[in-house]
Amino acid sequence: MGDTFTSYLWIIIPLVLIFLALIFSLERRQSKGAKVIPESYIDGLRAIIAGDNNQAFIKLKQAVSEDTDNIDAYLKLGDLFRRKGQIQKAIQVHSELVLRKKLKRDMFNPIHKSLAEDYIIAKKYDRALEILEKLTKDNYYKTWAREKILEIYEKTGQWDKAFNTCKDLLKSKDQQKRLAVYKHLIGNDHFNKGDFHKARLVYKDALHYDDKFTLSYIMIAESYLAEGRKQEAVEYFKKLAEKVPDEADRIFYKMEQTLFDLGQFSEAEIIYNNVLKTNPDNTNILKSLAGIAEKKGDIQTAIDYLNQAVNTEPDDIVTAVWLAGLYVNEGQNNQAHKILQDIRNNWQNQWQYYYCPYCKVRSKKMELVCSDCGRVGPYRKLV
Repeated sequence: MGDTFTSYLWIIIPLVLIFLALIFSLERRQSKGAKVIPESYIDGLRAIIAGDNNQAFIKLKQAVSEDTDNIDAYLKLGDLFRRKGQIQKAIQVHSELVLRKKLKRDMFNPIHKSLAEDYIIAKKYDRALEILEKLTKDNYYKTWAREKILEIYEKTGQWDKAFNTCKDLLKSKDQQKRLAVYKHLIGNDHFNKGDFHKARLVYKDALHYDDKFTLSYIMIAESYLAEGRKQEAVEYFKKLAEKVPDEADRIFYKMEQTLFDLGQFSEAEIIYNNVLKTNPDNTNILKSLAGIAEKKGDIQTAIDYLNQAVNTEPDDIVTAVWLAGLYVNEGQNNQAHKILQDIRNNWQNQWQYYYCPYCKVRSKKMELVCSDCGRVGPYRKLV
């Protein structure tokens, strides 16, 4: 709520100041007998401040018909065309303004800022970049322009350039995690081309920026597996389990499979127990240990692990059904009946969703790049 209100203030305060300045300028000009600013223009600004884009559009069209030299009215009219989805109209209005011979120097960059936004929406990224590069030389527009350049690199999958732009632009702690994402995406490009060694080097570089970045551990292991180097893959599975135990369940199946192929399956139980010491309520580890115990024929130990998991997450229906099945196999029908009754009484949809931090589109997977708006996230868990 606080961030939203602060963002709102940053939008509304400049508009109010502009409005007051225009009123002051109008009064001065009127007192000197200068040309009067059309009331329609003032009404248009009032409508913009009020968020009434339709009324603003009507008034600004009236304003430019009454005063064809009102550059700011044309500029804002073009912006409204863009907001209404009429991108070509917006480009036309802003492009024609740039070509005006008597255009004041202080209006040049504001018009180009709007034109750059038009081109981004129109996906004419080369033209937008050409304008944005020039705007980076103006201290007033520098940060905004670089943020838009970063947005374009994300939308076009130019991860190297996105990494370099982000590194220069952001100075907060969040920068490190974001840089890790760009590095990982660069690694993915190499991996998809079959250059597993180069991909691995970049993934490892990503971990220098964020040593808890789960996907890089996974893909380093995958790159080793792609080369048939199973022992090295296991080492990175282990590192993930130690470094990010809450995410380790993502590699349990693949790790167990790899350890089995190496004849080292018993190591899985050792790894899980080590992680469990620092994460005693990690239900994914408990379930993995239950699975191993069941394979070994130690059903009571499996039941104990599953009971602990269900007590920690009572809404985990799949685990509860698994536990009920083991009770039935052991002839403990009363316990199985109780669990099934609890499921019936407390059933609810257990889908976990993630969302894009920019456009809020949802997914059942934690995506790195939004398929809808093209921005780099990663997706956040929907609580």
